[in-house]
Amino acid sequence: GITDKTYITNSYHVHVSEEIDAFTKLRFEADFQQLSPGGAISYVEVPNMQQNIDAVLELMKYIYDNIMYAEINTKLDTCQKCGFQGEISMVKDENGKLIWKCPQCGNTEAGTMNIIRRVCGYLSNANEMCQGRLGDIHDRVLHL
Repeated sequence: GITDKTYITNSYHVHVSEEIDAFTKLRFEADFQQLSPGGAISYVEVPNMQQNIDAVLELMKYIYDNIMYAEINTKLDTCQKCGFQGEISMVKDENGKLIWKCPQCGNTEAGTMNIIRRVCGYLSNANEMCQGRLGDIHDRVLHL
């Protein structure tokens, strides 16, 4: 459960696959941010929250009151082949390689999809990432 992954968990963060709610995760990580004077960021993974603005505001208030720096990660991808907007799925191909697959049309051509994910604090083009980074993203659980 430690060295069998293609990636490592960054600094003080709860492991990406840990089943933990957003508030507990932020509270736990807040104590470590104060020990990291060179910079620190925590994040929580959430589903599409467009229809639950009250929950987003509650989470933002909690962040403001309890932790120095945190961000909320959500997904809004686009398949250029069929126009799908939402979360594009990650699946394993016949060789066990992680790839993106549009849940609407089945498109797996990474160059025809806009997929943005936060990695190491930065929003990045996820369809150009190595298998290690994709493994990290694949294993992430939602915190809300």
